[in-house]
Amino acid sequence: MTSKRAFQTPAWMAGVLCLLIMFPAFSFSATAGEVALPGTRSYDLASPETGRDYRIEVAEPEGPPPAQGYPVLYLLDGNAYLPLLQVARDTLMRSGPREGSPLLIVAIGYPDADRFDFQRRAADYTPPDAAHNQPEQGHGGADRFLAFINQTLKPDIASRYPIDRSREALLGHSLGGLFTLHVLLTEPDSFERYIAISPSLWWYGDDPLQRVSALPEPTTRDGRAPSLLLAVGGQEQTPDAAEQGTPKADKIRARAMVDNVEELSGWLRRQRPQWSMETAIFPGEGHGSVMWPAARRAMTFIHR
Repeated sequence: MTSKRAFQTPAWMAGVLCLLIMFPAFSFSATAGEVALPGTRSYDLASPETGRDYRIEVAEPEGPPPAQGYPVLYLLDGNAYLPLLQVARDTLMRSGPREGSPLLIVAIGYPDADRFDFQRRAADYTPPDAAHNQPEQGHGGADRFLAFINQTLKPDIASRYPIDRSREALLGHSLGGLFTLHVLLTEPDSFERYIAISPSLWWYGDDPLQRVSALPEPTTRDGRAPSLLLAVGGQEQTPDAAEQGTPKADKIRARAMVDNVEELSGWLRRQRPQWSMETAIFPGEGHGSVMWPAARRAMTFIHR
């Protein structure tokens, strides 16, 4: 079933208050001087697939696991987005004072990174042979990074927690959204649900849909159809007043974030009608602010 509509979420300010309330509760490591979110565990994991180390932060649910195990959200750009998604889970999905969500959030980031490690994420999140890849920068490593998730990270998490392997989701924003779509379009059995927020489809080149349509149609085990939430901010290809007449304004228009999402949404509805898909365009939101309403919508999408 396919649906497309715009969402307005004035309740996003509740999320801001929740984060402000949580900040005083952060604890500092006496040895490393790092900030830790309450209810999370953090460790580094080496990847033989990419040759890199990753900072893995796990936001544990408050209650015991369901009989079939925890559903899992694998979150890209974990250094930046774990606080937001953890607060969204623990506030929006709470049915009572002691009845929180069973969702386990596994945030994938990088050691020694503040929020974004632009060089490493550009290497890990970009598909092979995309037009904007720079091989000297290591771009185009999406398949290796996916192999790390499937072959190293998922077994590691399953060794630490009881996991429901039939309820795994992947969420990415920007280049992370591009990676999320690459996985869906090439290895859809990797996850049950996909959440691509403001995907950087422009990385494919001037005609992203031509690149996407050239990919062979993947097969899924037992005919199981994946589910996709595709979202973008309504202002993402509209320069603001201060940017008018600048090279940045030209770049914003050329990247066509909204147009690309709408075109991909239409193509998927035609070419993959068996997939369950939702498209959300959030009015008034830019490339950064879209994560506030998108986090709320993602939680609803995952828990449905």
